[in-house]
Amino acid sequence: MAATSLNYPEVEKRLFEALPQLVPTYREEFSYWVDWEKPPGSYLVFAMVVVPFLVAQLDDPGDGQALARLFAFFEEMAASGDPEVRNLLKSEVVQKLVRDPGHLAKGQKHMGPQVRALLPTVR
Repeated sequence: MAATSLNYPEVEKRLFEALPQLVPTYREEFSYWVDWEKPPGSYLVFAMVVVPFLVAQLDDPGDGQALARLFAFFEEMAASGDPEVRNLLKSEVVQKLVRDPGHLAKGQKHMGPQVRALLPTVR
């Protein structure tokens, strides 16, 4: 991923650069959105697009490349100097995994050290 620390305002842009296959789902999920001057926000994007994609990939990883890119992006988020980026990751991804032991077990195979370090910080 990028050499600079990931900042909250650029999370969605960088997410879609890392995983362009999420863009059609994003467009479909938010096709009803009427006020694009105030977009949905990263928490909704992660809840409605990223986490369902993650779960689907964990259930059927295919060649595993999408999972590798996704977890590389999560690792970049976990290493960010921006606390809001880490909070987004913890509350929308890590917490969901911790609450689902089956998906957590599958996901741990792909986690880097920064993401693993967040596991004990959520319930």
